[in-house]
Amino acid sequence: MNVSLIIGQAKAVWAQAVAFVLARPDLAVVAGLIAALVVAIIVIALLSAALRLIGTAHRATMAAGVRRTTDVGARMLVVRGGTGRRRAIGRFLRMTADGHLAQFMFGGPFRVINFPGAIDNEFDAEALLRRTEADLVIWPERPRGTRGVVRIASRPASPFEKQRPVQTLVMPPKKSQWTEALARATAYAAAKQFRPALGRPQDFRSERLQPVVENLLEILEEKPLADPRLLAEMIDDAASGALQLAFAGDETWLDRSVEIARGTIDEINRGDAPERWISAKINLGRALRLKAEKRFDPVLLRESIDHLSEALEALRTEPHFKLAESAAQAIGDAQRLLGARRKFSITGGGI
Repeated sequence: MNVSLIIGQAKAVWAQAVAFVLARPDLAVVAGLIAALVVAIIVIALLSAALRLIGTAHRATMAAGVRRTTDVGARMLVVRGGTGRRRAIGRFLRMTADGHLAQFMFGGPFRVINFPGAIDNEFDAEALLRRTEADLVIWPERPRGTRGVVRIASRPASPFEKQRPVQTLVMPPKKSQWTEALARATAYAAAKQFRPALGRPQDFRSERLQPVVENLLEILEEKPLADPRLLAEMIDDAASGALQLAFAGDETWLDRSVEIARGTIDEINRGDAPERWISAKINLGRALRLKAEKRFDPVLLRESIDHLSEALEALRTEPHFKLAESAAQAIGDAQRLLGARRKFSITGGGI
C-alpha cells in the first residue's frame, strides 16, 4: 500500500472541502461553529479525564497514607459521597463521627479520616478496607426508590474472624429530621459495628458500661427517627445493660432495670419479633427476681416466675428450641448407649 498516495488523496479531499465551504459564506459560519463545538468537547473530555486521573492518584496516595498510619489506634474512614443528597448525608456522617463516636469508644484511641470519592456498594467498601487496612468505613448511598441510606462496614479484627455483614441504616426523608439524637444513634451503630461486644454488656465492667447505657437511654428519650432495626437494637442493649448494672451491685439500677425492662416489652410486637419478646420477658423476670431478693418481696418474686414461665413456654414453640431439644435428646440417647459398653464388641466397636 502506497502511504504517500493515500496522504495525497486525503489532502486533495480536504482542499476541495475547504474550497466548497469558502464558496458558501453561510456554510462557513456553520462549519466554524461546529469546529468550535468539537474543540470544546475535546477539551472538556481531556479535562475530565485529567481530573479523574488526578482523583485516582490522590485516593491511592491517601490510601497508602492511611495504611502507614498505625499509631492512632482504630482508623475510621468517612467517605464524602457523590453529589446532591449523597453529599449531604456524607457531611452529616462526618459531623456524627467527629462529634459523637467517642461516647462509645471507651476512651480508646481512634482517628476519623475523611476519605475523598464515593463508594457505590459493599464490594467497593471491602476493597477500600483491604487497601487502606482501616478498621471501619462509613459511606452514603442512594438506592433507587429511597431518599438515601448510611452503610457501615468493618474489617475483621483477625484472620480467623468472618467478615461481619454490612449494616444499612435508612435516613429520614427530611433534613430537619437529621437531629443530634439521630447522629448519636448513628455513632452507636458505627461503634457497635467496630466492636460487636457492645451488644454483650456482661463483657464490660460496670464503670465502663454505665456511661454507654446512660447515653443510650438519653438518645431513646429524644425519640430520633432512626432506622427501626437500629432503634430495636438500642432498646434491647439498654435493657440488657441496665440489668447487668443491677446485677453488678449498683443499687440505683435495681428499680431502673425493672422499669426499663417493662418499657422494652411494651415496645415489642410479639408477633413481629418473637425472639426479642422472649428475651425481654427473660430480662424482666431476672430483674424482678433480683429486686425481690434485695427487697424480700414475695409478690415481685411470683411475678418474676410468671414472666420467666411465659418466656419458657414461648421458647418451646420456637423452631430453634425444638431443634435444640431434639439434638439434646439425641445426645442423651447416644451417651446412654455409650454407657452400655457390653453391647458393643471392644474390638469391633472401637470403644
